[in-house]
Amino acid sequence: MNPLQFLKFALHGLWRQKVRTALTLVGVTVGTCALAFSVALGLGLRQFIDNEFKGRDDFWRVLVRVDELPPDETGVPPHELEVKGEMSAERKARIREQLLDRYQRTRPPRRPKLLTPENLDAIAKLPGVAEVRTFRTGDGRATGATTVPPVSVVSGPLADLAPRLIAGRLPASPDAREVVVSEFTMYLLGFQSDAQLARALDAPLELVVGGVKNEPSFAMLRALLGRKPPEELTPEQVKALKKLTDALPKKIDAFDLSAAEKLALAGLLAGQADTDYERPGDSGKTVTDTFRICGVVRVLTHAEKKKNTPLDAWELASGDVFLPPATGDALFNKLPWVKDRGVFSADVRVTPGADLPAIVSAVEAMGYKTHSGAKWFAAAKREVTLIAAGLNLFALIALFVAAVGITNTLVTSVIERTKEIGILRAVGATRRQIMSLFLLEGALIGALGALMGLALARGLAVWGDGWVRSLIAQQMDGEKMLSTTVFVFPWWLWLGSVAFAVGATTLAALYPARRAARINPIEALRFG
Repeated sequence: MNPLQFLKFALHGLWRQKVRTALTLVGVTVGTCALAFSVALGLGLRQFIDNEFKGRDDFWRVLVRVDELPPDETGVPPHELEVKGEMSAERKARIREQLLDRYQRTRPPRRPKLLTPENLDAIAKLPGVAEVRTFRTGDGRATGATTVPPVSVVSGPLADLAPRLIAGRLPASPDAREVVVSEFTMYLLGFQSDAQLARALDAPLELVVGGVKNEPSFAMLRALLGRKPPEELTPEQVKALKKLTDALPKKIDAFDLSAAEKLALAGLLAGQADTDYERPGDSGKTVTDTFRICGVVRVLTHAEKKKNTPLDAWELASGDVFLPPATGDALFNKLPWVKDRGVFSADVRVTPGADLPAIVSAVEAMGYKTHSGAKWFAAAKREVTLIAAGLNLFALIALFVAAVGITNTLVTSVIERTKEIGILRAVGATRRQIMSLFLLEGALIGALGALMGLALARGLAVWGDGWVRSLIAQQMDGEKMLSTTVFVFPWWLWLGSVAFAVGATTLAALYPARRAARINPIEALRFG
């Protein structure tokens, strides 16, 4: 038989069992639709994640922070860590950790591993790093028409302040002798109305930074001891507290404190006097300089601060006076405990398309903590892959059920067409030709079912795309969606779905085809 005859016999055999063939075709259509739909959704979601993460500037940022040092038992008296009472080993270990933490709170804080200029230079040289931004912060006083103590003075890249400008502009250059001031600080300086705020631009502002830690110390003591705030202290108490802050722990008895409070206050003062990143041996040193106000930024509301991501610079969110980087370095480096010292954090900007996970790993290998979108991105990709794998598994089960239906249909067809098979054998058809005939019928069902399934999947995707995108949009908290679809139908999915369905149905037809090929032509002619 020639190929055309083969096709004619196959179609004739399927047409004779129209209902059974139609039901089998429905099974293949549903299975192929489920498979194509799930694969397209999985591909689309992975592409969606790529677009939504990698398409945003914040993804190509790594926030590097100084890591807290682990507790150190060196020099701790053994009796301070002695756990009394009978208890399990796990509970004893937990209690011992708390005893160590409590003891160390009474001692000078340990110096963390700061980001030194050498470390920052090493990070900047990593492949794919475009820029490393750092901030310096310090407490100070601002003087214009009046004096405002204390203010948080911040120096560093100020471009992210641009959306918050309500008057003026950002500094013209990194070394410009200009400052940006928060609207609240301007209010305290006496510029209260909108008209006054506009006239304040280009006005001089004197900054004093350095040994002005007494005011924050009050807040620290209040938090630690739970006592009255600074404004409720008597003049005598303020005077005594200032002496204590100048590192005179032996005069702690000047306050009526309990033994536990005295111990806590001694530890606090010892920490202020000894730690490297406060004021080592130079508590009274200050630096004064005068700048021009070039811009005013609005303060962030509590709701806006809650929305800030960990990548947002807390220095810019909480600062009062902002200096450009070179100008700020020149000011802060006049303080002996700041000059040539490191910083606590850095904002690393990565070139889009670079190997972000490799950069994160390299920075963490230096001993610093990082926060970036890399881990969230990897976690999201894993979740989508698992979801897609589950959907694909169900689609394969549907195809398997359809394949069982094909086997059943063709086995029944073999029984019903036994005499026909005998006639074909009698006129010269070989076993291979008989087997090929039934395999062709299985392949035809697979091909037609695959085409119908793909058409159905594409149609469902049009509806499903809008529904899925609406669900995702509800979770994005007002963020603009960068992707236009969550279903992707590449060319290889069309070809692959047809090939897979045809392969599965042909394989399902193998058993009935072999059974048909083994029929004895003489017995077949006697059949029926």
